[in-house]
Amino acid sequence: MLAEDFDCKHLEGFSKITFLDDWIETSVTINIPTKSKEDAPRPYTIPRFHYCPLVEARAFHLLPFKRLWKDPLDGHQEQMYNELYTSDAWLEAQDDLQKLPKDPRCSLEHVIAGLMLFSNATHLANFGTAKAWPVYAYFGNLTKYLCSSPTLGSCHLVGFLPSLPDHIKDIICSLPRVSKTGMASLRTHCHRELFHACWEILLDTEFLYAALIATIKDMGSCPCPCCLMPKGLFSYLGLVKDMKSCITNLQVYVMAKVIKACEFIYALGNMVDGAKVKDTLGEGSWVPILNQFVTKLSTLGLDLFRMLVVNLMHECKLGTWKALFTHLIRLLYALPEGI
Repeated sequence: MLAEDFDCKHLEGFSKITFLDDWIETSVTINIPTKSKEDAPRPYTIPRFHYCPLVEARAFHLLPFKRLWKDPLDGHQEQMYNELYTSDAWLEAQDDLQKLPKDPRCSLEHVIAGLMLFSNATHLANFGTAKAWPVYAYFGNLTKYLCSSPTLGSCHLVGFLPSLPDHIKDIICSLPRVSKTGMASLRTHCHRELFHACWEILLDTEFLYAALIATIKDMGSCPCPCCLMPKGLFSYLGLVKDMKSCITNLQVYVMAKVIKACEFIYALGNMVDGAKVKDTLGEGSWVPILNQFVTKLSTLGLDLFRMLVVNLMHECKLGTWKALFTHLIRLLYALPEGI
């Protein structure tokens, strides 16, 4: 770069990240609410969404089965649950799949591909603002020992979600009659819209033929993605009453309410955190975003909230449990006789 004949134009189009030939680059368009009945939502296009079609990653353990352990002393048997393809849910899904009418044009066996998706935004350096938002896919058809091995290539990188560009702040600030609080809510709304717009592309027709996700508010009145337990009852966590409540008050996606809330925002000019939107969504932690997993996969029997699992890294390493465990260790050392 210090050479006399160096020209900055030589770096145009240069990227340190290279993608294979089967990767696709496209743009994602989201709509920014304008808080006006007369003005339509402003479309905003975010470029450089790189992804690999989900049907390109292939690795299968074809048939599920029950794994039983027989006691050598009294001979009784117990079912073991140590893989996804030995679970009751997989076995039930396999039975339901075989009961479906077969396509006369296809002679292939009907099997299940257990797709496990993982996505988390991350910083690429200790200093600076470089960041990426990769999407990974694992196949539950593989044994957990292969999935946990870092050298066997069982983790498939299927995409890089784009981030909201800084220019979107100028567009939001230029909207009339929007307060500072409303700007922050609107930016969060656009961030959620972008996430599900990318998943609308990933869950394409080919994937459906072959085969911030819960869309609930962070730390809302019902923050659990599985049940409708309010924050006021968190003191019952782990008790029998809590377990019964989790079974009887399961989360169910309120599609009609979300569609109505979106109409208030995009057609009638209400703010994303306005009173009409909140009243329409009702109690809970719902946000006015159409969940693409529900839109595209609910007709195939997918339960959005059953597919979500606990993020152990955040729960143990970064969450409250780590602080609680540390506090318990300190209590043990504070005892008169120590540990």
